[in-house]
Amino acid sequence: MAGSHSLGYEFAREEEARHQAKELDRCFTQEELLALRLYRIRWNNNYLVEAAFAEDVPASRIADARALLGEAGVAVHADDLEDYKRATEGGTLPGWLRRFFGGS
Repeated sequence: MAGSHSLGYEFAREEEARHQAKELDRCFTQEELLALRLYRIRWNNNYLVEAAFAEDVPASRIADARALLGEAGVAVHADDLEDYKRATEGGTLPGWLRRFFGGS
């Protein structure tokens, strides 16, 4: 999202992902937390929580979100977040995986 800072965390179980997303939603205002999404990652059946924060949210609040999501999830590197999100769409492999196997 333009004008925002996004975090992505991967969870092995849907219940964990939903619980952490609810906690995040409870701890942040609508002005701070612009979007909160839950995806199922097709290649490994794990779940991705993506949280988009307003550009003016202090770094300390982003650190709070990282700590909360990191209690049960694994951080997804910002460079890989788009590939993870594409992995929620049917019929396609993520770009890095296609490149790994020699595709384009």
